[in-house]
Parts: sequence; C-alpha cells; structure tokens
Amino acid sequence: MVKEPVRCEHCGAETKHPVTKTIGGHELNFCCLGCLQVYEFLIEENLLDQVKAESEKANDAGKSK
Repeated sequence: MVKEPVRCEHCGAETKHPVTKTIGGHELNFCCLGCLQVYEFLIEENLLDQVKAESEKANDAGKSK
C-alpha cells in the first residue's frame, strides 16, 4: 500500500513518510525532525503567526509576477 504524499507543515515539502505530531490538538505532518523542531521553536517564541504571515506575503508577491 502506497501512502499519498502529505505536505510538511513548516517548509511545504511533500513526503510519503512524515514525522507526525499532535500540536494544539491538531495532528501535523513534517518532512523531517528538523522542520518539527523549528516549528516547535517558533511556537515557543510566539513567532509562528509572524512567520506564516511573512511566508504568505512572499507567496502572494511571487504569484503577481
């Protein structure tokens, strides 16, 4: 049975073998332990919302080109 790829919650990379962890009551998928650790660090430092907003802003700017 082949698993469908899922996207990493942190970097967006697709993986068929995610590292999965429940955070804030939600089961999240990560491509590696490094992305999981960065994500947890951003939560601890209250930076996750800021990073997500900056990422969305950068993605929107890239789409308008």
